[in-house]
Amino acid sequence: MKEKYSEITLKILILIPIIFILFAIDQFLIPQKQINDQITEYSKIIISRRGKFSTSNSKEFLGYKYYTKKGYEFSLSKTYIEENEIIISESYIFQNISNIKTINKEYSEELMSGLNGACLYIAIGLCATSIISILLLKFNSSLSENGFQNIFLSNAFLTIIFFYLLLIYN
Repeated sequence: MKEKYSEITLKILILIPIIFILFAIDQFLIPQKQINDQITEYSKIIISRRGKFSTSNSKEFLGYKYYTKKGYEFSLSKTYIEENEIIISESYIFQNISNIKTINKEYSEELMSGLNGACLYIAIGLCATSIISILLLKFNSSLSENGFQNIFLSNAFLTIIFFYLLLIYN
């Protein structure tokens, strides 16, 4: 398995840090677009859970998802915005919403949608794991079959978690 899939795995793993570096440049170095907008509606983000041996469902409130007049969507962690007039900061390349402001308050710390909050931390972990995996695949000639499977599965697991969080919060 290692001989058959190591080259394609290496190519895919190289893409992850490249995309992350592009995101970091877009998010932190390139200036953000400032967009004046109005909130038109909102909905609550609620996840239903059921225990392993339980017959009842429990619901957990995660936050609010907001929709704006110009078609933007964003989620805030358990924070309700009472004002309708907002200013959205959006990145140019990935069009990630990085900040929400009203006249009275800034909501950047509560922002969950896009690559903010938990998604950002999982993306950082995925980038670090892929860099370590690239180094192991490239420079460790005595990497066992089990080691290769661990590299593949750990990166696949973090990728699935990352896309799951994007699905929940976006």
